[in-house]
Amino acid sequence: MINNPCSTSRQGLALATNLTLIQHNSLGSWDVFLSLFSSLTEGPPDMVLLEEPPTFKGFLPCFSGFNSFAPPGRMPRVASYVYQDFLHRFAVLPSCYTETDDVMTLDVCTPQACFGTNFALCKIGNTCARPLPPCPDSASPESSLLDLDHPYLVVGDFNIHNVSTDPLRLLSSREQRESATYFSRASDLVFTLLTTPWVYTQFPFSGAH
Repeated sequence: MINNPCSTSRQGLALATNLTLIQHNSLGSWDVFLSLFSSLTEGPPDMVLLEEPPTFKGFLPCFSGFNSFAPPGRMPRVASYVYQDFLHRFAVLPSCYTETDDVMTLDVCTPQACFGTNFALCKIGNTCARPLPPCPDSASPESSLLDLDHPYLVVGDFNIHNVSTDPLRLLSSREQRESATYFSRASDLVFTLLTTPWVYTQFPFSGAH
């Protein structure tokens, strides 16, 4: 989901005009991780955002050309891999939250406007929500979908099902109830769903998207 406040594009080419990223749940598997990164043969993306990344004694796996960021702890539920060339061109600031280890964000800052907007800052969030009694989920709608005054792109595995994203799925009352809080907050904050319901997606993110 993305929240992009109304703005008018500046004249001329902005410094940050395109962003390519991949989001995937690695299921804690080193084989899934290596398979995913080894498949990036047509040019590396700017970012690879993972849920349930594999770890060994508290360390994330490395992959050539990428720097990794994750919340502190031995088994982070989210991790962000940023291509080193992107880090050389833009300032990227990772942030985590004290109330949950299942959400992290990256602030992408540029001297000029980001991705066809008037904003010099774009925030990218990565979420992995899971049941965590007595709380409903480890990543609440409030911690995942932030109310900001600059563009915010949210990816992740929310482990919820809703008619907006799964129109062909027969939903139980529990599934509808659990997803309603996320989609209600997304609607209140004017987030736009980028993915096509029921379709696996891969598309560019630029000023035209």
